Amino acid sequence: MERILVNRTNDMVGKKVKLAGWASKVRDHGGLIFVDLRDWSGVVQVVINQENKEAFEIAEKLGIEYVLEIEGIVNERQESLKNPNLNTGNIEVEVEKIQILNECKPLPFPLDGDGLDINEIIRLKYRYIDIRRKRVRDLIEKRHKLLNFTRNWFANNNFVEIQTPLLTVSSPEGARDFLVPSRLYKGKFYALPQAPQQYKQLLMVGGVDKYFQIAPCFRDEDPRADRHSGAFYQLDVECSFVTQQSFFDTVEGYFKDVVESLTKKKVKEFRFPQIPYQEAMNKYGSDKPDLRFDMFLTDLTEEFNNSDMDIFKKAPKVKAILVDKSFSRKEIDDLTEDIKREGAKGLAWFAVENDQIGGSLAKFFSEEIQQCILKKFKNNGYTFSGKQTILAIADKDVKACKLAGILRSRMADELELKNPNVMAFAWIVDFPMYEWSEEKNKWEFGHNPFSMPQGGLEALKSKEPGDIYAYQYDLACNGYEFASGAIRNHHPQTFIKAFELAGYSEEETRKQFGHMISAFEYGAPPHGGFAPGLDRMMMVLFDESNIREVYAFPKSNGQELMTGCPREVPKADLDILGIELKKQD
Repeated sequence: MERILVNRTNDMVGKKVKLAGWASKVRDHGGLIFVDLRDWSGVVQVVINQENKEAFEIAEKLGIEYVLEIEGIVNERQESLKNPNLNTGNIEVEVEKIQILNECKPLPFPLDGDGLDINEIIRLKYRYIDIRRKRVRDLIEKRHKLLNFTRNWFANNNFVEIQTPLLTVSSPEGARDFLVPSRLYKGKFYALPQAPQQYKQLLMVGGVDKYFQIAPCFRDEDPRADRHSGAFYQLDVECSFVTQQSFFDTVEGYFKDVVESLTKKKVKEFRFPQIPYQEAMNKYGSDKPDLRFDMFLTDLTEEFNNSDMDIFKKAPKVKAILVDKSFSRKEIDDLTEDIKREGAKGLAWFAVENDQIGGSLAKFFSEEIQQCILKKFKNNGYTFSGKQTILAIADKDVKACKLAGILRSRMADELELKNPNVMAFAWIVDFPMYEWSEEKNKWEFGHNPFSMPQGGLEALKSKEPGDIYAYQYDLACNGYEFASGAIRNHHPQTFIKAFELAGYSEEETRKQFGHMISAFEYGAPPHGGFAPGLDRMMMVLFDESNIREVYAFPKSNGQELMTGCPREVPKADLDILGIELKKQD
């Protein structure tokens, strides 16, 4: 008899079936033993009657998570015994034969519940057990559906899936490389790809019209709650003969279809708004703004500079929000300490009630200035009613915006303004091509070094680096960066000049990217694309706060606790590679 999955038993009433799985629960009721048998598809109750002496004796030896195979008849339960909380709750399987395929030691943690209250280190050490948990199995299934949907969508829209090399050349792309030593070419190294960036551009030179790949990427970065350490997967997409707008038009449909097909959520706007980077920072304090709610940053620099409080007279930038809440002194103190941990020097605040400003700071602001403050908020879309609070951050320009953006997000959490059933997408455009590094005392690429500068070669020659914008864009959603992309720099001299402004000589650029420059000399079409992070998409689509939860086998702080990697290798293996380890101090 062929084994079937548990979820098929509902359609097998009166028939004999063979099932196999794990004993998630065992209940001995004297003459009857009930077992909740679980496989990948679900759980079904099986019953062993003492009249079946052989099967009953085996069932008496059962422990939790023992691996079983059973044969039996599917029966409909009595009405009073049906379990509405179980997909197979209307039936049970009366066991004729039972076999213990394997026993199980006492578990390191229970498998009921979502497991999030269990120490993550323990769960990851025994991840193969944690995977048996319904919540984890559901996430694995959802990931499978996302990958399958993605492949089908892009294939149906005339994209060709092409796999690019995993052993490539080390080059400056924004993060640290994982290096792989070569045995055949001692002293030389491959790099695991941070992204298929260079190869996908070369595919465009090769005449490929539309490419995609679900690509593994490797970056030696510190872990964060929304960023996995070591390896991750991205949807890599590139198209020839596109403009920024035509590319947006092509791919927006994918995200709308993903949301509608795989979740019960709704996309906020059918056409994704396009927000210049500087506007996003000034208005939301973030280049990945959460647009599910209003609460715009309001600039009060002039009003604070004209106050009677010396500490505010020279503030370079003051950004503020209006919150529909009255705070106690303790709440203000706690909030101040919270924002200080983010790097703020402090928090200024005013109580507002029915168009009147109050609080301890109000006396330092004339009536005229207070009215200017209220007017600015009204002009920024705010409405005054009841008891409210103005919260303000003073600091350097960019830092003040970022800190106010953090404050904006936290207040939205507290006031429950972030609708979990809405996906609010937006394109962030017009990124600065370069940014000044105080530490290195030089201009560096602000984002992707392969982006086409707006204005092309002429802009690179005639403008100051800080005044040059790139055809660089990010796709933001609900406060996260979903994807980063650009219209690419595909002209040899423009490419060389772009790197020159970032401090690279032509010789250095040709040494690192000579293969790309050479390719561009052979008729490179205009092209562009992006790369959504599939792991982060999983997080947001399915409301997970920790990116490690969306992997089958995640790492913690760069380590896989289950296998113990990374770990030392025998000296003989290093000798073959010509590598000698330096002793650590």
